[in-house]
Amino acid sequence: MNKPSEVILIQTLGVPRELVQQRFAEILPGHSLVWKGSELAEGKALADLVGNAKYLITGSLPIDGQTIRNCALSMISISFTGYDHVDLAACREKGIAVYNTPGYSTDSVAELALGLALSLLRNIPKGDSHARQTEEKFYAFPNGTELKGKTVGIVGTGATGRAAARLFAAFGCKVLGYNRAKKEEFIKLGGTYCGLDDLLKNSDIVSLHLALNAETKHIMNAERIAKMKPSAYLINTARGGLIDEAALAKALNKNELAGAGLDVFGSEPPAKDNPLLTAQNTVLTPHLGYKTDEALLRKLEVTFRNIADFENGIGTNRVA
Repeated sequence: MNKPSEVILIQTLGVPRELVQQRFAEILPGHSLVWKGSELAEGKALADLVGNAKYLITGSLPIDGQTIRNCALSMISISFTGYDHVDLAACREKGIAVYNTPGYSTDSVAELALGLALSLLRNIPKGDSHARQTEEKFYAFPNGTELKGKTVGIVGTGATGRAAARLFAAFGCKVLGYNRAKKEEFIKLGGTYCGLDDLLKNSDIVSLHLALNAETKHIMNAERIAKMKPSAYLINTARGGLIDEAALAKALNKNELAGAGLDVFGSEPPAKDNPLLTAQNTVLTPHLGYKTDEALLRKLEVTFRNIADFENGIGTNRVA
């Protein structure tokens, strides 16, 4: 039986507070959850807020080495998939375990990728505006195009890429894939692997599902965007830095690409002068791929279970 401990929570988890308390009590009975987000917002130092607590729950808040060295923490549970905003080297040096929450939004993000594609193919946002603003020309709206029969290129066939491939295949699409290592699960879905250039040349829709790193930054640069069909669409629900935004905006405005559906940007929120905000034929959403009730509840539960796992010597989601 583990000794009851304080668990410091410094960021909202996107779930009603009552539900947070309920699931916490079920998963970590005996421990106490202490909310410190408002004090952090007032400018108090994180190390002071943590005090002598053993456990810290955070989201996307950067935690530097100095803060870590001034804490008495045993473990940090990051309620987020990414963890490069926490100084892992300092955590290892101090003996602080770090866990993340992978996979909680796989289906939510994949569904948004499909939704963005359908929105572009059928001009749904423009159709909504047209229906509200016209009367005599109510039916005078450009034709859309069907998703069925299209070739969809999935760039990155990890869990989210495969989930997106499954959805597109269900709509009758041919699915191509690009990944450093071939995944048998993708092939079983009916997907076909090929080189990136071939995927770009042959796809009617290209959907990005890669992590952002030095190798993938601006993987969709001007040269690669130019390899796509002028009738093709680019979807990005992964990381904004995968795309050279100026190059994409230029291609869209010159009709060298049919459209783009983007949920992520190189910097968020995007600057007012970001060229994609005024580029033609775009559907833009404010990084909401993960924001579903179901995904946020899964994230909440994994966040708490990570602490229970740590106490029981289980390192499934341990990253440091």
